[in-house]
Amino acid sequence: MAVIQKIKFKRATRAHVGSLLRLVEKYYRFDHIPFHRAKIRAGLKLLLSKNSFGRAWLIDAEGQTAGYVVLTFGFDYEFGGRTALITDLYLEPTFRGRGLGRRALDHVEAFCRKAGIAAMELQVEHKNRRAARLYRSFGFEPLPRIPMCRPLSQ
Repeated sequence: MAVIQKIKFKRATRAHVGSLLRLVEKYYRFDHIPFHRAKIRAGLKLLLSKNSFGRAWLIDAEGQTAGYVVLTFGFDYEFGGRTALITDLYLEPTFRGRGLGRRALDHVEAFCRKAGIAAMELQVEHKNRRAARLYRSFGFEPLPRIPMCRPLSQ
């Protein structure tokens, strides 16, 4: 497949919640993550209403929505301060393997450097070897920890 040359990162706003929700649903289906529409819609609205929570971008390739990337902020003194988690990076199947994932990572890294972020983190499914190879080639390394979570919502 040919590498895509014309690409834009459009910062998502609350007006893009519907578009993002459709893409998130596709991503969750791809990675077999339970999709709770109301909860995710509320979370997206909150994320897009406060800069302190993070950023989201729609990825436009050759005039088509090719995917999206979401970055959320945190803090960890292990890394020297503010951190950012690439919460989601999703590309539609027809756009995979064409250089967009690397370009999205470049875009997010440039944003993080400018914002004074000390480290970027992400998670990848064990079975998604293709994405894991991309992330390793970009300099991401697994930490010797197991991510764990305890949801606090109803």
